[in-house]
Amino acid sequence: MKRIITLIVAATLLAIGAQAQLLWRVSGNGLIRPSYIFGTHHMAPASMLDSITGLQQAIASCDVVLGEVEKDSLMSQETQMRMAQAMIAPPDSTLDKLFTKPQYLIVERVFNKYFSTMGVKLSQMNMFKPNAISTQMQAMQAIKHFDDFDPSTQIDMAVQTRANQQGKPSGSLESASEQIDLLFNTPLTEQAEGLLEACKKDDNFQEQTELLSKAYMSQDLDKLFAVMTDATTGDSEEEMERLIYSRNRRWVEKLVRIMPERAALVCVGAGHLPGNQGLLQLLRDRGYTVVPVK
Repeated sequence: MKRIITLIVAATLLAIGAQAQLLWRVSGNGLIRPSYIFGTHHMAPASMLDSITGLQQAIASCDVVLGEVEKDSLMSQETQMRMAQAMIAPPDSTLDKLFTKPQYLIVERVFNKYFSTMGVKLSQMNMFKPNAISTQMQAMQAIKHFDDFDPSTQIDMAVQTRANQQGKPSGSLESASEQIDLLFNTPLTEQAEGLLEACKKDDNFQEQTELLSKAYMSQDLDKLFAVMTDATTGDSEEEMERLIYSRNRRWVEKLVRIMPERAALVCVGAGHLPGNQGLLQLLRDRGYTVVPVK
């Protein structure tokens, strides 16, 4: 879980001269007009959009922009309330009950590393689930690594907004509820194990964050995938199946129904693109031609 959260948070926020390997054209197999797949980062700033070769043309030519979650749904009061509720642990499973005293001290030390300057203590977060702590820590890592970090101008949402301004609707590949369940409604003992491991190996994970960032900057999806699945620091096959592969398969089933009727620009985390079970290969397996935009 930690590796996937790191992937989501740590991809570069810096503009690249040519982003061809992040934007892919999907054609053939009976499609009247091509669709596009854009590998993005959920916290990258909107300023990055203008540096991506072909992206503006893809927005202009598509009928719909599909994100992992539709922006209005994600920002709705109902979703925000549901997410807030999902982040709170039951009274018998607060942080001080999930960890032994020595384990709690390990988590507290790393938490303080990121939040002490803000005057926030781990004891104030005791009612939150471990994954809520993990995601906040990873956001702080992004701030540390990238001076331009701005969670209010996320690239995923900005693409949908630009499409909306051109009269194009935005849609989603999964619901906000599905993403909330994915992050916060897994067994709390597993969440606690993941948070503890992350804190014990904080220095190593920061190094992995840098590797993921460099892979993204160089548009090297193979390298990015190798970092994600590294035997020593990457996610297990079971975690990859739950968090990446199974979602990719569900998304492809939706795309093969949508693309013949509407040209789509699909914006998803870059980690969903590479590998034999990545979106690009799954679409090729269905008979589509998938090539980088140059």
